[in-house]
Amino acid sequence: MAEPNSNRMYIIIGAIVVIVALLFFFMSGGDDPAADATATDGATTTAPATTTDPAVDDAVEVEPAAPATPGTTAPAN
Repeated sequence: MAEPNSNRMYIIIGAIVVIVALLFFFMSGGDDPAADATATDGATTTAPATTTDPAVDDAVEVEPAAPATPGTTAPAN
């Protein structure tokens, strides 16, 4: 009898190797050493300029929940 063609196994293994290589490339972030070197040399951070009045509080005020009336029970979940 003739042997079946086993080239499919090589194609499947090759596809798996390519997928793993692509995943490694994308998960590593594609680091560029030149961009990393320029970003860390003498990098200083500055606070953003604020034009709002610091005395004004922009927090959201929430009213407390109304107390439960006596004699009623909360619904069971």
